Parts: sequence; structure tokens; C-alpha cells
Amino acid sequence: MLLSSRVITLGLTTTFPGLWSLSVLGKNKAVVCPGKRRVFLVQLLQVLLYHNKRDSHTKMHLEAQAIVLAAGPGMRMTTLTNHTPKCLLPVGTLPMVCYPLQILQEAGFSEVTVVVSGGEEQRMSKVVEQYGLKLNLDIAPVNTSHDPGTADSLRHIASKIKRSVDDVVIVTSDLVTDAKLQPIMDQHRSSGAALTMLTANQQPEFLKATPPGPKTKPTINNDVICTQSKTGRLMYAVAGGDYDEVISLHNRVMKSAKSLNVSTSTVDAHLYIMKRWLVDYILSKESLCGEMGSLKAEILPHIISRQFTKEPIKQRSERKLDIYDVLETEEFDDLVRKYNSSVVLSRHHNSLELDARVCYVYHHPGCCVRANTLNSYWELSRKMHSLFEQVYPNSAWSIKHPSADVQEKAQVSDDSLIGSGSVICEKTNITSSVIGNHCRINSFVRILNCALGDHITIAPGCVIENSLIAANVERKCTIKNCIVTDPNKIEENKTYTNEILEAVQDFA
Repeated sequence: MLLSSRVITLGLTTTFPGLWSLSVLGKNKAVVCPGKRRVFLVQLLQVLLYHNKRDSHTKMHLEAQAIVLAAGPGMRMTTLTNHTPKCLLPVGTLPMVCYPLQILQEAGFSEVTVVVSGGEEQRMSKVVEQYGLKLNLDIAPVNTSHDPGTADSLRHIASKIKRSVDDVVIVTSDLVTDAKLQPIMDQHRSSGAALTMLTANQQPEFLKATPPGPKTKPTINNDVICTQSKTGRLMYAVAGGDYDEVISLHNRVMKSAKSLNVSTSTVDAHLYIMKRWLVDYILSKESLCGEMGSLKAEILPHIISRQFTKEPIKQRSERKLDIYDVLETEEFDDLVRKYNSSVVLSRHHNSLELDARVCYVYHHPGCCVRANTLNSYWELSRKMHSLFEQVYPNSAWSIKHPSADVQEKAQVSDDSLIGSGSVICEKTNITSSVIGNHCRINSFVRILNCALGDHITIAPGCVIENSLIAANVERKCTIKNCIVTDPNKIEENKTYTNEILEAVQDFA
């Protein structure tokens, strides 16, 4: 797969005509360059680094393993997640989880581990076949009754993380982006980073969007991300809402860089690439991370801070497991640096000190949104007609699915999405809306600026505007600025405005 490529840039200088050859790996992998007095820049593509730890069949290390975190309860999504897990909520006409799965598939993955809430295994297993993905899903259920953090979920499925991989890609199920994984992986490996975090510019239109339902003021908690100027080295990070008005940077951070960029308009996209040894450290009960539950809020700030600490003085038996105890470096790094005279800065440049703890960001300037709040979920649904080709490329799944039956006298605007198997009856008007899969919109219905889930039926004569519909509307009515999750709340010929029409749950 594409992720198997490794890139090493060398500068080879020769002072005589003829040939210069260098055996890099001790495996007869030689670079031969015709030359005179000049500097050669040689890219070694797909150089396979053999490791000492092999099984009896000397199988090569697998390059990377992908994990999608899809067990989140979606508590900020109101009643939309009462009967549908957040990862399967439709964004456009596809389940939310399809978008990160598509990113991984485009990068060359054929197998992905998906962490889901216990009981949702069967529904998740059908996603690949239903939506044309060419992936094998290794579904790992976790018990979410006690609301585990992301790190807790990873610990629960630790046995599924392969010992043979070099890197682990961890991505949330609610990420919708046009970023490509391959360049992120290339940077991660060329820099020798222990951790690479995908970041993007904050997009206020998604954070401040006004969703249907009772009017509330959106709460925007900005991440604080500090990077070294020019290099993109990650120096400090704190999740939105986890800090007071004043943020203090340790003097060790200040001394480690000539200049720093501190931003509150940059967001952590919740896509991380980590070295396998770092994942082991994070999941170990003996480490300082052992009691931490949240990957973003607790563990990542800890990992980033460990770049600037000194090696422990105390004996291992007298303290917790430290990152110094588990550090691993590439087998041939020192050899490559010794012969490297390239002007291109990388972890192999002889002017740089190798540090296996180093963390970097990969900043993506394009579309990058998390559908983790009702505000962003609503705005993504509304704008998916213009974003779909960007965030879900090379797919047979189209904006208006060819299996949809739009009858002759039905009017559907160009900025509307129609899912597979849906029927749009005569004398119906649909404008700027998303109609999910296998829906039936009966005659004389008017739908404006709405998002409908899958298998929704709308009764004849209904008028629905600016609403999220997750249940059948079986009686003629008018619905404006509402969220509908219970069909029994709808009465004939009534008008509903700024409401959440939901079933009352008894928690006694």
C-alpha cells in the first residue's frame, strides 16, 4: 500500500569522475550515481528497513495500523443519538463514519479497526457493503455505560493493536476533511516524529451555526496550540475549555525555540499518527498516562511536555514508567546522518540532534470539520452539496443517487442531495435540503433547508423548513426550526416552531 513508502534524502559528494556507490542498509541496497564534482540528492523510495524482531518466517513489519474511534455517545447531539449512534448519523446521505474510512481507504489501507459501543457491531459491519467501501473492518466493541474516555477505549482494545506495526493512525469517526493521509504520513516519517497531529484553521461558520430547536448561544472553546516557527514542531497544546484566562508556558519550552506561534484559531482535528512504542507507553498502566482517560485533553499535553524533560535519575523500581524507558530509534539513523550532506532539513540532517520524542503538527489549509456538536453537524449537513466531491472523492456515491426516483413533476433544487432508493412524488418541492436513503416524500410536500435521515416518510401536504427530521412525519402539519425524533409527537394540522419533538424518557 502507499503507506509503505519511506523517503530518505542524501547528499553525496564526489571529487573525481566516475561512480559513487553507497551501501545504505547492509542488504545490498546500493545507490549508484554517475558523477563529477557535484552534490547528488538521491531519494530512496520504498526502502525496506528490516528489523531484528521477526517471526520464524522473517515477515517484514507491517507499516501502519488504522484505528477509528466510533464509540462516542454524542451527548451534544440532543436526541438525535437516542436510537442511532453518533458515528452512524447521516452527514449528507452517508453515515458520518464513512468519511474517515474513505480517507484511510484512499491512503491504501485494506483493514481498519473500528471501536464501537457494545451492541452496535452488526450495524457497523453493514456500512462497508452498503456504501461501497473496499475495507475489512475489525470491529472492537467497548462498554460505554460508564462513559469511558478515548484513552480508556484504546486500553480496552489494546490486544487488537498489532505488535508488528511501526505506526498507529488514530482518527475520530466525526472528522470530515479533504486532507490526504499520505502527505501526513510522509512528514511523520521523514521528521522521525513520535507524534504527528493534524491541525486546521478554525472555521467559525460551523462553530457558530444556529441549528434547529430552542435558541441557545453556542459555546465556543478554542484549542490553544503552540508550534515552533517554520518547523511546525508541536511545543504546547491544551484542549478548549481546559484552561483559564491565563496560560503559562514553561521556560523549558521557551528555551527550546527561537520563536513560537501561539494560536487560538487552530484546531486539533483529532487525527494522530503515533509510533508503536509511544502507543505502548500511553496504554501502559505503569506509565504516567495510566490514570488518564482522555487522549486529547490529558494524554497529548503530557506527551508534548515530555519532549522537554530530562532523563529520570531515580531507578526504574522507584518511579513510574517514563517515556525515556520505552524510546525506540530507527536502526540506521546514525549511519544515514553520518553520510548525509543534503541541504534539505530532515531528521537525517547532520546539523540536527535526533530526538525520538519530538512531536509535530501537519497543518491542513483546506476543509477540516468535526461533526461533534449540533452546530457543526447541522452546518455540515446544509453545505454537503458543495463539499461532497472534496471530502468524498472517487466514489460512485453521487449527490443525487441514480437509484432515487424523482418523479416528473417534482421540483428538486440543484443544491439538494437525494439518497439511494428514495422516492420524490409528484408536485413536491425540495430546496436546499438533504433527503436520506430510502425515504418517501409524498405529494404536495414543501421542504426547505432541511436534513432528513434514512427511511423517513413525509405525509402529503406537509411544510417543513429549517429542520432536522429523524423520524416519520405521518400527519399533515407545518414544522419550522425543529428537531423531530419521535413520530408520535406530531398531530394533524398543527404548527411546530423552535421545538425538539422527542419522546420523554423515564430514567427512574
